[in-house]
Amino acid sequence: MIHDLTIVLNEKTLPFPYGGDPHMIWTHRADHNWFKCQVSLAVITTHLGTHVDAPLHFIKGGKTTAEVDLAAYCGQAVCLEAPGYPHEGVYDITNVLAQNKALIKPGDILILYTGFEKLVGTPEYFKFADFHTNTGALLESYGVRGIGFDVPSLDLSGEVHRDVLGRGIGVIESLINLEPLVGKRFYFSAVPLKFEDGDGSPVRAYAVTDD
Repeated sequence: MIHDLTIVLNEKTLPFPYGGDPHMIWTHRADHNWFKCQVSLAVITTHLGTHVDAPLHFIKGGKTTAEVDLAAYCGQAVCLEAPGYPHEGVYDITNVLAQNKALIKPGDILILYTGFEKLVGTPEYFKFADFHTNTGALLESYGVRGIGFDVPSLDLSGEVHRDVLGRGIGVIESLINLEPLVGKRFYFSAVPLKFEDGDGSPVRAYAVTDD
């Protein structure tokens, strides 16, 4: 079964508010009303909706979306429930990983379901907590290749981003429809577009399960 984990992109999709990001603009360069085909022009930030971060996003001279190891964004994955995620402050995943140690395998992409996805499309969705500064070291100690979740960002300061991305761990943000995947292993994909100077990229994220 294929599970679509992606926010629909349109001109109503809420952009990240703290950097003054604009809404998406979608126009037709050609249209079926007067031409044989439709061709559209999209003006969009690289971090709108469900998207991935490349190291360049927070690391000067870091790898771009054209240079990243795709294994950090697709491959075997496991989804864990991450309860108690707050609307502010700091969130530590130490206990979540320890309690699910038997499910995590080296090379996995770790997907976290917090329930925050239920706020997608509302301003409250962007009132999120920062992941703890120990996140990168924890993921590395478990051999995790990437981390994805149903919240908008790892952190606002960029400290956690720099640490996680600097370890070669992929970051996938704003996933949805994760609840049915909790406790399961599956194939996951959220590979970025191959932008030469890409700091991030919107993606079509999905999971493939045996059921």
